[in-house]
Amino acid sequence: MRWMNPLAAACILIMLLASASHALPRSPDGAVSQDLVRSLQRRALTPAEQALADIVANGDIDAVALNRARFVRHDGLVNMRIKSGEVTNQKSSGRCWMFAGFNVLRPAVMKRYKLKSFEFSEDYLLFWDKIEKSNLFLQGMIDLADKPLDDRYVQSMLDNPLGDGGWWSHFVEIVKKYGVVPKEAMPETHNSSSTGRMNSALTLKLKEMGLDLRDMARDGASRDVLRERREGHLAEMYRLLVLNLGRPPESFVWRYETTDSTSIVTRPGTLTPRAFFEDVVGVDLDAYVALFNYPGKKYFKPYALELGRNVYDRPDFTVLNVPVDTVRAAVLKSVLDSTAVWFACDVGQENYGAEGIMALGIYNYEQIYGTRFGLPKKDLIELGLITPNHAMTFVGVDTLGREPLKWLVENSWGDERGDKGLWYMYDDWFDRYLFGAVVHRKYVSDDLWRMSLEEPEVLPPWDPMRGLSDLE
Repeated sequence: MRWMNPLAAACILIMLLASASHALPRSPDGAVSQDLVRSLQRRALTPAEQALADIVANGDIDAVALNRARFVRHDGLVNMRIKSGEVTNQKSSGRCWMFAGFNVLRPAVMKRYKLKSFEFSEDYLLFWDKIEKSNLFLQGMIDLADKPLDDRYVQSMLDNPLGDGGWWSHFVEIVKKYGVVPKEAMPETHNSSSTGRMNSALTLKLKEMGLDLRDMARDGASRDVLRERREGHLAEMYRLLVLNLGRPPESFVWRYETTDSTSIVTRPGTLTPRAFFEDVVGVDLDAYVALFNYPGKKYFKPYALELGRNVYDRPDFTVLNVPVDTVRAAVLKSVLDSTAVWFACDVGQENYGAEGIMALGIYNYEQIYGTRFGLPKKDLIELGLITPNHAMTFVGVDTLGREPLKWLVENSWGDERGDKGLWYMYDDWFDRYLFGAVVHRKYVSDDLWRMSLEEPEVLPPWDPMRGLSDLE
């Protein structure tokens, strides 16, 4: 047997003990015993339960569980509707947040210029969002170079750095910096409408670049050298994005058709994207407040998610956490004033997509399974059972005595889903599955506006709010 230095042996023993101390505990009676298995196997279904089991096993559970009585009570009537143009389609991409953002701006532009139809270029915004996310990641690899790869912050940066997802503040920062263009100035490409393959290839390249910068920083490269290499990598990402999405226009001529004329209007001169936003759209995006309903956090307090941004030198996204009734009141004021509202929700919950109905109890899951699903919203969020995964726009409301019964929702999934692209969100669904809404400051009290501007409590990137930065 080979002799080992006593000091080395002691070090190995210490490491083994330290490793053991961090292992997950195991209870001696925590396994599935054979007695328990036999007990479970003796459980028999009643004839009615067996018949139900055959139905459930042989069909789509949503089709089986559809609550017919709840469906019959639905109607597609709303007594307030904002004219918003044709329903848009994000197709196979995760750009809901920018589609919803544009759907807030579209009604005012269409009204001001009496347009028959209008759509902004989502491809243009996608291009610059990818550039900014690339830069955020590359500089982040430099900033965090002294941390190991398995550090939670580094892992947060490595997790889908070039994904399509985003949040209202992401929309705001890109629009303010790069402006906007009409769809015809930069139309969709195959890869803007179906981003999966492009994202995979470009993410692979981006992480290769990030590792290069990380290694250089760890080897002591100067700031100037690192900046020059980072900018070279960004130039390559720009080239790759042009191949996939086209080249973003620096200027263009805007022509449009009005509802009261058969002639085509050509706006004099050329426009830059920023001039188009400032002169044609003319909306102050800084005059909006993001109201959020997170029952697990203190109300009437702002929160920011660390690393929750898409532009390196801009703030992380921030929300003011308030009771759901406060969110509802602000949204109602906005919609009744013909102003569309951007919001985030868990779109996969109790949603009858064939008819565009979002209502609690639209599926009889409890009756089908013979059990209750009664967790409160706070627990659903903290356990990750509901997540803010989709952004849409409120464009109408059905009220009785000025109290909302249901909300008209414009989605971005084309006109072949829902009710020709529209959904009806009942107010009980609003309470349970809506996470937040963005409204103009004139629809909230001065106190709420002041609170939203206070220094936020910063939450770590792995907080349940993380889903807000990945709305798809």
